[in-house]
Amino acid sequence: MRARRHVLIEIPIADSVEDSEALLAIQKETGVVAMAGHVRRFNASHQWIHKRIRQGGLRVLQMDVQTYFFRRTNINAAGRPRSWTDHLLWHHAAHTVDLFQYQSGEPVTDCYAVQGPIHPTLGIAMDVGILLKLASGAILTLSLSFNNDRPIGSFFRYNCDNGTYCAYYDDLMDGKSNPIDLSRVDVSIDGVELEDREFIAAISQKREPNSSVAQVLPCMRTLGRLEKIIDPERRAVA
Repeated sequence: MRARRHVLIEIPIADSVEDSEALLAIQKETGVVAMAGHVRRFNASHQWIHKRIRQGGLRVLQMDVQTYFFRRTNINAAGRPRSWTDHLLWHHAAHTVDLFQYQSGEPVTDCYAVQGPIHPTLGIAMDVGILLKLASGAILTLSLSFNNDRPIGSFFRYNCDNGTYCAYYDDLMDGKSNPIDLSRVDVSIDGVELEDREFIAAISQKREPNSSVAQVLPCMRTLGRLEKIIDPERRAVA
């Protein structure tokens, strides 16, 4: 950013609130486009839900989410070694915490979390449970695990005042497992492509992008609150 380069940061943008706030300060200082890769905002499935919320025809009462992978060695989804250690809270939970706040348009009022045993070599918790609540009363229940031996991915259930919807990346079904046509939601049904399109559009139009560093900072602050609950050592330092 200080080299006057626009940046699309694959999440996590940082693994602490302090570093996240520092990134935002540099973005404001330089004026470049700084966007976080929170692809759930752009998946056609979650866009379909978001548009109906904005139109006033839907209200989320509960999001129930399972994020499950099998990661007992430090490799990525392509089977290659990582240069950093993956993390359930700062990476995978960030997708869902940001989405919950984005869909509702509300800040988190209450948050709770527990974690399982720390892996002896990776040094991270392999299982985490998170519960969030908004002022409206809507709640998020999020279960995350690196001990799940298939199926893998993130499975979203929206329990709403006007229907139940189940999302899996760019696919969406109602509560009776009927597929929902997403072909008219956007110019593509590929969430990663739509994220990239937004980044380029924000640069060319000289505007703030959806999922800017500024917009995802509330998510990072919520993660910081959760970390103080589940990580006593960091809480003691803080």
